[in-house]
Amino acid sequence: MLALSHFILFMLLRMLYTFEVADPIRLAAGARHKGTVTDIQRLSKAVLVVERMIAQNSFDDILQDFRYWEDASDEYRCMEGSLLPLWKFHHDKSRALLVSAVCWSPVYHDLFAAAYATVDSRNEDGEGMLCFYTLKNPSTPERAVVTPSGATSLHLHPQYCSLLVAGFADGSVVVYDVRNPSLPFAISSSLDGKHLLPVTQVKWIRTHPREEVCLFSSALDGRVTQWHLHNNILIHINILDFKNYELLAKPLPPPEKITLEGLVTCIAFCPNNEHVILVGVDTGALYQCSITCSVHTLVRYSAHTSPVRGLAWNSHHSQIFLSCSVDWTVKVWLQHKMIPLIILDLGAAVAAAAWSPYSSSVFVAVTDDGRVHVYDLFVRKCKPLCVQTLVQRRRVVSVCVAFNPFHPIILVGGEKGYLASLKLSPNLRRTHRDAKGSDPQDLQEIEVCKMERLIATSNKE
Repeated sequence: MLALSHFILFMLLRMLYTFEVADPIRLAAGARHKGTVTDIQRLSKAVLVVERMIAQNSFDDILQDFRYWEDASDEYRCMEGSLLPLWKFHHDKSRALLVSAVCWSPVYHDLFAAAYATVDSRNEDGEGMLCFYTLKNPSTPERAVVTPSGATSLHLHPQYCSLLVAGFADGSVVVYDVRNPSLPFAISSSLDGKHLLPVTQVKWIRTHPREEVCLFSSALDGRVTQWHLHNNILIHINILDFKNYELLAKPLPPPEKITLEGLVTCIAFCPNNEHVILVGVDTGALYQCSITCSVHTLVRYSAHTSPVRGLAWNSHHSQIFLSCSVDWTVKVWLQHKMIPLIILDLGAAVAAAAWSPYSSSVFVAVTDDGRVHVYDLFVRKCKPLCVQTLVQRRRVVSVCVAFNPFHPIILVGGEKGYLASLKLSPNLRRTHRDAKGSDPQDLQEIEVCKMERLIATSNKE
């Protein structure tokens, strides 16, 4: 009965809202009826709230699982866990597109953005999409923007939550205001440093309150570029150019010169020092570049035998990062060590990997065969705690994965518009026995000690 009353109220509000928008006579008389536009805005907010109420009633069983489900079988298998599928998110126009990237809001627990592109990311002609979803209403996106070119990457600003940057298949870097994404805030053009080939990754970096907002982008044209947002204009500085080594912002001394090869596929920033960048290329190599004001340094890792698809720094231990590749492997590295600490074979090309925000030793990786692998290196290094197939009936190629920073759930995106959330069982988010009742500083020390122990045991091997 409650759901029926909500539905009737929703339909009435929708009808009234449609009438207000579709009546050109009333809109043309806006000068005489000054409250019309304001009334429509208020009405649209009311419709949105009611729509969320109806959606939560429709998905009440999933909502209960999100809040209270715990896999009881975890008590009888200490070395294994499971993933519970929750909501699936889709848009009518996303069925033929690829979910190329997802990013959770750093402020709002339930909000995230998704980028959609054509299956062939090099195709500049195909349309793409940017969608903003909330867990409160999984049936439809809060906002959706159709873009003239496929959206290949995106990132929400860690400090200014309304700013979003997206990279596109035509090489453009565009900054949006999430509150009104239909009108881009700033766009790179061919006259001011626009990339020539698809953008593979975009990343905001933290700045001081009086500094200009800053971001980085990488693209298949071989460039890693820094952008400063100044009065709705993007000003660029080329940091690395893999087609012309001399285009470094600050060239290295001759003894330290390293030959650059390949095309840039991904970048990552050290969480405690955002002047240190990791760059992955399609030859399988990794480069660590330091871009401090005084000097630039460059270190090369012979990491993989196939293209590097993803890089991720550990948020608890600033010297640990991982890389994943088409060569089926995920490798865990210590920053200044040229050989990996751990090498894991996942049995298929690895599309993406991400560290957990709640544990320094937990990470999740997705593979091209549509499987999700969850590892806890502190519990067991050689074998994952969970390997789960996303869709049983048909194969779905996975492309991206992201941990929610507040809840024990992950997002996985792939081909044919597939975008789903999954909840981790207790064994996959187990806390250290000394963590109970500890303050945040002690928790951080515990997580660092876990990784230090992992480093010590790996060096002995």
